[in-house]
Amino acid sequence: MQVGLIGLGNFGSAMGHLIAGNGHDVLGWEHNASVVAEVNVAHVNTRYLPGIALHPRLVATSDPGAVFRRCEVVFVAIPSVFIRPTLAPLRNEAGEAVLLVNMAKGIDRKTGLTAFQTMADLFPRNPSVMLSGPSVANEFVRKMPTTVVLAGAHRGDLLTVAHLLDTDYFRTRFSDDVVGVELGGILKNIYAIGLGLFDGKNVTSVNFRAVYLTIALEEIARFGVRMGARIETFLYLSGMGDLLATSLSGHSHNRHLGELLARGASLAEARQKMGVLPEGFTTLEAVLYLAEKMHVSLPLAKGLWDVIQGRYDAEAFIASFIKDFVE
Repeated sequence: MQVGLIGLGNFGSAMGHLIAGNGHDVLGWEHNASVVAEVNVAHVNTRYLPGIALHPRLVATSDPGAVFRRCEVVFVAIPSVFIRPTLAPLRNEAGEAVLLVNMAKGIDRKTGLTAFQTMADLFPRNPSVMLSGPSVANEFVRKMPTTVVLAGAHRGDLLTVAHLLDTDYFRTRFSDDVVGVELGGILKNIYAIGLGLFDGKNVTSVNFRAVYLTIALEEIARFGVRMGARIETFLYLSGMGDLLATSLSGHSHNRHLGELLARGASLAEARQKMGVLPEGFTTLEAVLYLAEKMHVSLPLAKGLWDVIQGRYDAEAFIASFIKDFVE
């Protein structure tokens, strides 16, 4: 099967490598011309996935339209803020039989749509699947055991995607709660920033982290249920599992943002160092806006936003957390 990828960043490259290793030809679009050349000539991606020899069946292109014209299944692995501007011009390139798999995680503050909903809005006649769960790219690309959740309305679509991904170390599970599976992947990015704040201030207490993650999961479930998800979804891989993986991984960009802020960097300085701010930042503002409209209390998320905006520092956030939540 010819499989397409939109985005050859860290996660996209690892996923393309996995699918190619399962015997499929993969065509991946990337806006960075140097990445395209490196993938095609040297079969590596030193910018986003250093140290990995990519499968030769993974081929890169600078033409996103080619991905939709040639491929039967297309995985979308770009930051959510780029989904509409990148994919909107391609709406006429994709046949209605092309199966879309969303791996982006974010909410558009202007429209209130999630990344999956935005993609469905752009391609209303195409079948679509949501992929989420604890899947650190730097780990599963090295064949470390990983399990993710595929969510969608039709089991046949889920099986098609599962056949592309399943190996003896990478496994998939199914769900029909698309909203819950996606929101688990979206919201965990917010709270990973808080773990970074703790790391930046050398707060290493396991007790402290356990309390923080428990309250974070409570807020995730509260918001998710109000958005139409089932609460049990957040107790499984795409909720609790993804929160733990992202919060505890040293590869997490969201956690790294928290570390930079805790060490005194401004938001502008963090953006300069990171290139693009992680999904947790862009998601947080949208989630707080929606939570206000829906009368959902998210005090932990609000505290993180205050730190990001410089209203008070990481020490004040940590002290407030201990006082308000732990006692």
